[in-house]
Amino acid sequence: MNHQEPIAIFAGRGFLPQMLIENCQKNNRKFLLFLLESENYDIDYSPFGPIKLPYGNVANFLEILHKNSIKNIIFIGAVNKPNFHSIKVDKKGAILLAKILASKILGDDAVLKTVINFFEKEGFKILKIEDLLSDIIAKKSVLTKMQPTAANLADIDLAKKAIKAMSEFDIGQGMIVAQKQIIAVEAIEGTDAMIARCGSLNIAFKKDAILVKMKKSRQSAKADLPAIGLDTIKNCYAGGIRGIAIQAGFTLIIDKEAVIKLADDLGVFIAVI
Repeated sequence: MNHQEPIAIFAGRGFLPQMLIENCQKNNRKFLLFLLESENYDIDYSPFGPIKLPYGNVANFLEILHKNSIKNIIFIGAVNKPNFHSIKVDKKGAILLAKILASKILGDDAVLKTVINFFEKEGFKILKIEDLLSDIIAKKSVLTKMQPTAANLADIDLAKKAIKAMSEFDIGQGMIVAQKQIIAVEAIEGTDAMIARCGSLNIAFKKDAILVKMKKSRQSAKADLPAIGLDTIKNCYAGGIRGIAIQAGFTLIIDKEAVIKLADDLGVFIAVI
């Protein structure tokens, strides 16, 4: 991508959109920021003149992009999935909605792929997060002083196989394993809630538990990649989880240096597999 070309940032919740904006400012890259009216944002984006749009207002979104000669779009951050059967749409939105509803599974992966394919057919390029924030994509290594044991590596291998198998049903990204047993699987509630759920379990071998996060096999790399941050480390430590394994090349580490330092301080390992 030509780094001088303007980009459209369609922002969800979390810190990633803010990091991307800071990166654009640092590199003098022009951007236009879009927010969803239905989302509750923790960050104040008002200094960047955001354009708020409701779900289904696709024609207006396309018109703004064309008017500003923007050909590159990035979807970044978490969003709440709407009730597709009651959403209000314009003419372009109706076309996109029909394609979404035609999917056999209305999971995150299927919806995101349909949205991405729609905009690509409209002539836009959908950027991957690593196209702009390459420094926060994890590469294969052990990032911490604490190292995984042979038993930990065996549990990680089990989780990798399980996540791959469950990807068919749009289930996965996160899993907690210990002593060759699956303790918890991440569902729609997210990683932090899964860790809390695991922490409430009264089982003897929980102290050997490992959190494994991976991209699902059919998941697009252009949006919604698995990620860890400071809260992940804090929650794992509080829940008695001794280590985290994340997938190389497809996992985001938000505030990487601080995450590694905190993990070292708390004795939690981070293995990039």
